[in-house]
Amino acid sequence: MKPTMNEATMIQQGIKHVQAHQRALSEKLDFFLSIIDGAKGDPDFCLLRLASHASATALTSWYLNGDLELFKQWSYVSGKLEYVQFKRNPGRWFPAYLLLMPLMSDNEALIQWFMHNDLSFDMGKVSDSRTAEFHAYQALLALRGEWKALEERSLSVIGHSAAKMKKYEIDHRFYLALSRHDVDGMESVLQELTSPKIAKVRNSEQAFGFTEKLIGTHAVIYAKIAWRHGFKLKVNSPWIPEEWLPVSPLSHYVDPYRFLEDLAIV
Repeated sequence: MKPTMNEATMIQQGIKHVQAHQRALSEKLDFFLSIIDGAKGDPDFCLLRLASHASATALTSWYLNGDLELFKQWSYVSGKLEYVQFKRNPGRWFPAYLLLMPLMSDNEALIQWFMHNDLSFDMGKVSDSRTAEFHAYQALLALRGEWKALEERSLSVIGHSAAKMKKYEIDHRFYLALSRHDVDGMESVLQELTSPKIAKVRNSEQAFGFTEKLIGTHAVIYAKIAWRHGFKLKVNSPWIPEEWLPVSPLSHYVDPYRFLEDLAIV
């Protein structure tokens, strides 16, 4: 879908924002790597900054040059750096939006690891629909194709959400449609999720500093999950780049840093 003038302006603002951060982070790469290699200072902070740099590089590769392969390559790097952070701290917070870069990379080993990463969850909280953990865990069930559990959980929360989680009911409506293999239902929900009224709220959550003016982060994740299960959704929205959705892994992925080369995804 061709963006409206307002949407096009917003996208250009988003590109400039990401490009500025990519340049600033690029200037500090040697410093971040020296901290990680030397085991001094704060390596966790440096891993976070490297992941941010990789995400920004992925996005600028696409939005400035239309380079899908480079977008996937740097999405892989960002996802693997997130993986390293989880291996260092298995209990760190694992919201659904952290699946964006692994999913966009189409690197199956990386995606398989994230979709089975239950260690980051308090399994008591994932069953409590009042919690953010409940929402986050839905994405893993969807990726794994656990349709019965996904359907039952979605039905349990739709119309019964706590006030602070009410805005996420639309997500559970998508999961319900996915669990029932309802293509029209999934497309309808994603169209609503990326509509101006909802997108201005959902695209601008605090964690979406790089993507808030470029994509509907959750909408892209959900559409990609559906495509992974063979449901080739078509959504008429500039907030879901259609080129990102087909599942087509690169023939080879490169680890640009030595410490990543030595780290297998297991």
